[in-house]
Amino acid sequence: METVLAVLERDDVAFEIEFERTSEPPFELHLPSHIGGAAVMDVFDLCDATLWPELIRYRFSECVPVVIGSDDDF
Repeated sequence: METVLAVLERDDVAFEIEFERTSEPPFELHLPSHIGGAAVMDVFDLCDATLWPELIRYRFSECVPVVIGSDDDF
C-alpha cells in the first residue's frame, strides 16, 4: 500500500497524517473530533497539491455536527 503525507493546518498549529494514496488528491478531509463532549467532524480543504503524490497540504475550514444513532448509521 502506497501512502501520502498530508499536512493539516488549523490556526497556528499544523500536524501530519498519512493515508492511502488514491489516483487524485481528495479535495477535502473529514476527521472525527469533539467540542465540549459533542461529536463533530473537522473539515479540511485542499490548499496545495504541487508535491502530489508525496505531500499535500490542507487548511481547516469548518466543524460540522455528527448525529449519532440516526437512521443513516444503518
